[in-house]
Amino acid sequence: MAYEMIITVDKADLLVKLRENRERHRTVFLAALDGYKKQATEILKTHIRAIEEGRTPLLVISLTRPEDHTRDYDRVIGMLEMDKSGEFRLDAATYGNYVNDDWRWKREWARMSSSYARDSYTSNYGEVEDNDDW
Repeated sequence: MAYEMIITVDKADLLVKLRENRERHRTVFLAALDGYKKQATEILKTHIRAIEEGRTPLLVISLTRPEDHTRDYDRVIGMLEMDKSGEFRLDAATYGNYVNDDWRWKREWARMSSSYARDSYTSNYGEVEDNDDW
């Protein structure tokens, strides 16, 4: 018989962890957005130079815009701040999201963010695991 593990956590501790996770996410997102803008600008400048030099380059630009999931954190933080209780029961999946910072969108976000802002990503999360098990 399989049992689903459910734990009880202190609201204040959970809020601290969620705020830390939010700040790391936001820091990396902003760095990735900056990297995206720089990369897009360089590509566009290259095409503009080619056009100004009389060439007719094939214009295919495909960059994935960084995703901001700050609102996912803000929603949970806001709910906890409004809640009147001091403890919460978390199942394994919710614990993974809130405490381990392991969300449904996290793996793809990590790959994309690290492609634009590797230093920021690495300093906040460590190396991106290039793992198909993700």
